[in-house]
Amino acid sequence: MYYTTLEYYKKLFESRKREFAFEAETLDEYAAWKDGLRARLREIAGIDKCIPCEPVHQFLHTEKIAGFEAEYHTLETEPGVVMPFYLIRPGQQKKDMPVLIIPHGHGGGKEKVPEGQGKFIREALEDGFLVACPDERGSGDRREFTEQGEEPERKRLNSHRELMQLGINFGRTVIGTAVWDLMRLTDWLLALPETGDFLACAGMSGGGQQTLWFAAMDDRVSAAITSGYFYGVKESLIELPGNCACNFVPHFFETADMGELGALIAPRPFFVESGEQDHLCGRSGIENVKPQVAVTRKAYALFGAEDRIIHSIHPGGHQWIGEGMREFLRKSRKIQKRNGENLLWGDL
Repeated sequence: MYYTTLEYYKKLFESRKREFAFEAETLDEYAAWKDGLRARLREIAGIDKCIPCEPVHQFLHTEKIAGFEAEYHTLETEPGVVMPFYLIRPGQQKKDMPVLIIPHGHGGGKEKVPEGQGKFIREALEDGFLVACPDERGSGDRREFTEQGEEPERKRLNSHRELMQLGINFGRTVIGTAVWDLMRLTDWLLALPETGDFLACAGMSGGGQQTLWFAAMDDRVSAAITSGYFYGVKESLIELPGNCACNFVPHFFETADMGELGALIAPRPFFVESGEQDHLCGRSGIENVKPQVAVTRKAYALFGAEDRIIHSIHPGGHQWIGEGMREFLRKSRKIQKRNGENLLWGDL
């Protein structure tokens, strides 16, 4: 006989209304809701605990990664906290280049991105994007001593459990520090003389998580793409509590669901890619995704911008497909360039 508590937590989730469940019916109500939820998320994720510092930057060398010439840079994001990242430049560089940040998922670090999303990167480079692929804390070249090593099986490990266990005692979380680091990387990228003001973020799985949170918390993200990470938390995180520690934030289940995180992105273009067979969607599969997209779509409706949220469903599992993403980024840039005009997505 086992006496467990999982059913208790499921009932606890069902019995409580989320503090910032999306219910806005006007743009003024939306603005107040957005300010309130962002402030709460900054608090519970520990973003407010992060310590600003001078952005000490170094360019170290160039590596060949999956056929790409990738510059290896580092940037200090908190005192003594260094984030390595790859910078991949388009063949013909111009002024006002758009920027694309691609955070990696689990199973490796920044080197995973050119290997798994190479076609997407090539298309972005052809369209003139400057591409940045950073290491999240605890992954890639930021693994703690317990997971370090160059053996292939060790390079796939991360230190998220250790960082969560340490960080929670200081009021910090893995995703909160990831968002902070992406904000500091954005500071540096948008300050480059060759870049413009269009910055997109796109990621798969854990990279989709970083993208979702980052875009929700920072309006400088002009367009966001999340693949394999957008679903109801009850089935995907409460019923599957063995997911990586980076998914968990104190009080989040009492605060909001993923649909609310998506709603914070409105009316900026937002692309959600889901697999019908993705096991991380939970026992209801794609039906655990659709209600969250519907919540987000309500926020876009307030702006008359429902067509700017795209939900692409493929028949596969937990994987990046990328169909329609190039066109999505092209249209997103047109919207930003012609800001203030009533543009219909289908007419772009």
